[in-house]
Amino acid sequence: MAQISTTFLIALGLSSNLIMTVQANEFLKGPPNKVLDERVSEDNIQTSLLDEVENSLGKGSASNRLSQMEATLKPIVAALPKNAYGNLEHSGVSYALHRLFVLRRGWVIKGLAEGVHSNASSPAGVLKDQVPAFIQGLFEQRLAGKGFGLHDLAVLAATIEHLIHNEAVSRLGAAFNVHMLPVTSPISKDDASEVLDTYMMAYIMAENLNNMTLEDARQSVQQIPELFLAWNDTQKFVLGVRTRLIKDDADVDFAALAKVVETIGEEFGTFQDQECKQMTDTLVKMEYRGTGRVRLSDFYKPALDGAWTFQESSGYLRSLGALDETDALRPSVMISNYVSAAANCIASSGFYSVCCKNECEGLLGHLEQNIGAPEAGPSTIAALTAKLPSRTVSAPRDIPAALMQRLNDIAASHGGRVPLHGRLFAQWLHHVYPRECPYPHMSETSGINKRFADWYMESDNEHERSATQEEMQQHVANDMDSVEEDDLPVEELMPWSHEEELFVVHAASAGELIRPTASMPATIRSLLLLAAAGSIAFSMIHGLNTISPNGLAMSRSDKYFV
Repeated sequence: MAQISTTFLIALGLSSNLIMTVQANEFLKGPPNKVLDERVSEDNIQTSLLDEVENSLGKGSASNRLSQMEATLKPIVAALPKNAYGNLEHSGVSYALHRLFVLRRGWVIKGLAEGVHSNASSPAGVLKDQVPAFIQGLFEQRLAGKGFGLHDLAVLAATIEHLIHNEAVSRLGAAFNVHMLPVTSPISKDDASEVLDTYMMAYIMAENLNNMTLEDARQSVQQIPELFLAWNDTQKFVLGVRTRLIKDDADVDFAALAKVVETIGEEFGTFQDQECKQMTDTLVKMEYRGTGRVRLSDFYKPALDGAWTFQESSGYLRSLGALDETDALRPSVMISNYVSAAANCIASSGFYSVCCKNECEGLLGHLEQNIGAPEAGPSTIAALTAKLPSRTVSAPRDIPAALMQRLNDIAASHGGRVPLHGRLFAQWLHHVYPRECPYPHMSETSGINKRFADWYMESDNEHERSATQEEMQQHVANDMDSVEEDDLPVEELMPWSHEEELFVVHAASAGELIRPTASMPATIRSLLLLAAAGSIAFSMIHGLNTISPNGLAMSRSDKYFV
């Protein structure tokens, strides 16, 4: 224990030095261009990591936040495959982090499914969309390949959230700089409103405030209501957060507004998801026979009648993974795939995007919590699912015989048990909850679709994203000429493929080094983590492999934009 305490003091002293270095200049010196704005220094990463490990040893709001993360992660981790040490391997960590941030904040964290690219780290820092994988890699090296326990995972998640908060504060500092306002004294309420408008404009439109003049910023804020149709509602949301956190008679200063923008980031996902639900409800009204699909002819009818919505071309819908072409003569749009597609993501952060919440996450989470294991028998799953309602599906209900047979078939291909985190079970959930659970494409297909979607998003190809009047009219005409299949059961109107792909895999490993385990008290696990973090910091200060910086272009989504 004496050795642990010594390491703790060394790491604590190291973290204090880093804190003094980073926090003094955190928001006063913004990066000079968009390339640097998309990177975060390795010292900043390490400071955040050490802060969160220290927080896990104490009490207060930071410690409570870590406890909340552990509580959310606990059923997810319990239901994921473990290695020989009872811990999560790399894919399980990425999967659990994704689920956590979607459930907790509505954030889709960038780069979780990928490894660290060769150009992730440079003297300028780490690309923000590579930071989660970067930190995970450092942990994995220092924990000797034993994997992550629940507490380790919560500390990693808290570190990512810490860096996201730092980013929000830095962007607020950039907004203050644009308006030439002091960060060390109170400002007027009118100035505060203008700063928050500028901040939100940049957040939503993916603008780099460090490259903007005051005239540029004011012009952009003036134009945004014409580009972002939910701007007025967004201003009301921001005012609500501000009013809740800052009393009328309180000073409005940088620190107070920093709390406001941090809270905005945390709650914006829930706020904008109201629009996502409205979009889902609109599509469900056009749904074909309870399949969770809208015939492309019906999808285009509002646009042909003069509405600005639902105008995506068939090629673009295909690239989003939202087009069902099982019936080539009458293609349809899969509601859950369309709503949860990247095209409906708004708000730009280097670390995450705010996307429509995948309602299937909550349904799967309920099953995970009740099963508490990575797999279960068909009868257990069917019994739980029959009692599980969704926003559009009532319960209790009977599971159709055809779907029960498919569940049994999945189990037969896996030795009598159904893996909860595989493509076939996700496909089964899509059939049970067609409006909530997206149809799962194979990863190879998804990768191809993503490349095409990126191609459509390029400015030179913007016109390809919208269907022409001729294309929309042609689909309507084709549907009128086709033969209806009202006699077929719903299950046969939806595609089913027998291709399996496990989303979370593990390989048993062996080793002699000690690491924090679930059986250790939380305090000892935290001390060991802090020792590992200190070791990481020491190695980082003495030089990591570096290569030339590489820029990362910020993407702009199309949700609400006209």
